[in-house]
Amino acid sequence: EVIGSFGPDSTGRGKLIEPSGVTTDAFGRVYVTDASTHTLQRWDAAGRWLDETGTLGNEDTRFRRPSGVTRLGSLGVAVLDLGNRRITAYDLQLRLLGVLIRLDDQVLETRLGRIRPVALAADRGGAMALADGDAGRVLLFDTTGRLTKEVGGLGGRAGAFRDIVAMAMSPNGTLVVVEQRSSPKRRKGAPVDTAAASEAVARVQVLDATGTVLRTWPLVSRDPRAFACAVDDSGRVAVATDEGRTASLVIFDARGLRLAEWDELVAPRALTFAPDGTLIVAEAAPARVRRLRLLAEE
Repeated sequence: EVIGSFGPDSTGRGKLIEPSGVTTDAFGRVYVTDASTHTLQRWDAAGRWLDETGTLGNEDTRFRRPSGVTRLGSLGVAVLDLGNRRITAYDLQLRLLGVLIRLDDQVLETRLGRIRPVALAADRGGAMALADGDAGRVLLFDTTGRLTKEVGGLGGRAGAFRDIVAMAMSPNGTLVVVEQRSSPKRRKGAPVDTAAASEAVARVQVLDATGTVLRTWPLVSRDPRAFACAVDDSGRVAVATDEGRTASLVIFDARGLRLAEWDELVAPRALTFAPDGTLIVAEAAPARVRRLRLLAEE
């Protein structure tokens, strides 16, 4: 059930064109990155627009197609600036704290190779996780931006990744990784199932803070264009799939069992659980951010 929205005020401030990331702080305030306006914007929990920062540019105070945004401990938020290949930190009043990670840093690239960032997330202590789509891995950094661990690697086994398309991290450090995978294989001699052949199988992997796999389960969608996911401390996992003309949102419990499903989204791009247990969804077409209450829990 939609119970609220976040958008422009009566003067037009807070207009969204291409929302690409969303997170909340402990007070329920909502932070949204917009890839087209190159901004980070902020609303209060009731949906009143507060302020914004950023514009197009290369300086540390500017963005070039910002993507994910994540709560950074209790003191701020971190933004994945795709075009400028960096992760920048802001306090809860949108004042610049500094650049935490420069992905084109020569020392980092020498150690890791070129990184293709897919998603950014953090736990309640401010430790960050960055999904690297090409290398099939998740890079873990401490609060200062120092690399501490690599999780995964290319492969199909549990604990390895292929084609990472979304990632989330709970406050307690649980990682959720969504992979887009190939169509299901048909057994030799079995009849062709046209419907099944057109479906693409994705996989959800849940890992603890050390990178140990806790559980995995498949996702099936006919023509996935994009994915988004979120996880809370109770282990609930939300996965949104954009299939062009249709989109779906599925909520799973900590065991991977379906709790609820909703198909009234349009082009979902980012999800986050708010402190009150509601789900905040950023959609690209039309450009909007909405608050959902999960009726299955009532």
